Amino acid sequence: MSEIIDVMETPEWDDLIAGSNGEVFGTRRWMSCLRDAFDLRFEAVVERDANGISGGIPFAHIEDVRGERVVVLPFSDFSPLPVRDSAQWASLADRLMEFEVPIGVGAPSDSVVLTDDRFKAETSAVRQQVYLDPDPEKLFDRLSTQPLRHVRKAERAGIKFRPAENREELRAFYELHRGVRKYRHGLLCQPFDLFSAIWDRFIEPGDGTLLLGFDGETVASGCLLLSVGETFYYKYAASHPDYRSKGASHGAVAAAMSLGLELGHNTLDLGRSDLAQQGLIDFKRRFGATASPLSRYSWKPDLYNAPDVASAEIIDGLSRLFTNPEVPDDITEQAGDLMYRFFA
Repeated sequence: MSEIIDVMETPEWDDLIAGSNGEVFGTRRWMSCLRDAFDLRFEAVVERDANGISGGIPFAHIEDVRGERVVVLPFSDFSPLPVRDSAQWASLADRLMEFEVPIGVGAPSDSVVLTDDRFKAETSAVRQQVYLDPDPEKLFDRLSTQPLRHVRKAERAGIKFRPAENREELRAFYELHRGVRKYRHGLLCQPFDLFSAIWDRFIEPGDGTLLLGFDGETVASGCLLLSVGETFYYKYAASHPDYRSKGASHGAVAAAMSLGLELGHNTLDLGRSDLAQQGLIDFKRRFGATASPLSRYSWKPDLYNAPDVASAEIIDGLSRLFTNPEVPDDITEQAGDLMYRFFA
C-alpha cells in the first residue's frame, strides 16, 4: 500500500536517495532550500517493505494563479525517481493521479516514466557532464582549442579563483547572476533567499563551494557548486560583462574542474541546458562534456478545466516589464522575490 509522507519530517527519505542514484535534487537538504525560498511543501508518495521505504516519488502540490498542479520536482535540473521498477512507478503514479490535477515530471529520457503511456513525453533539454580524469595532466586533454585559449586569457588578465569566504561575497555573486538573467536573457532572478539557504545548508557545512574569480577586489565571474557523493554539481554561474571577453566564464569552469578533482569527485555535472540554448550546449561540450537527454513528462485528468490563460499572460507580461533595462535592479529583484515561485 502506498502512503503520502512529509519529506521534511522523514529522515529515512535520504537513505532511499543515497541507496538509489544519490542525486542532489532528491535530497531533503535541497528541498529544504526550495521550501525556504518559495514557501513550498514537499511530500512524497511512497511504498514500504520490511526494510523501510522501498520507493517513492517526491513532489510539491501547488495551488496558485496558474492553477492547481503536482510538480516532481520544481526548480531542479531534473527529478530523481528512486523507484524500483516500472510497476512500482505505475502504482505510485496512480496515487498521485488521485489529486485529479495535472502532473509534471522532469527526468532522464530513459526513465521509468517512459514506460507509462498515460504520460506524454517531450524531450526538451540535455544534461551535460564532464569526467574528471584522476591524472591532473590529462584533466584538460579533452578540451577543444577555444576554451583553452579563453582559460589562458583569464590567466593573462590576472583573474584569480578562490572560494567565497562570507555572505558579502555571496551577495556580490548574486548580483552578477541577477544581471546576467536580466540584461542578457530578459529573465527574473531567483530570490536571494534561495542562495542564502544554499549557503547555510551546503556551503557552510563543507558540502559546496562558491568559487569566485577576482581581478583585485572586483568579482569577475563565479560558479556555485554542490558536492554530493562523487559528483560536483555546477548549479549557478555568472560573469561580469567587462570580463567576458577576458575568459572569465571559461576560467570558472576550468577552476571548478580542478577543484572537483582536488576534492575527490569523478564528475563535474554542468547541469541542464534547454535544447533552444544551443550556444550554452556548445559552450559545455567544448569542455569535453557528454550529453544525455532530459524529458518533460506530463499528465492531465480527462475532465480537467485549465485556468484562464490570462493568468499566465499577466505573469509573462509582468516579467517582461520588470526585466526592462530601465527598471532599477532592486525593483527587478523584488519582482523576482514575489513572482518566481509561479514558474514552478
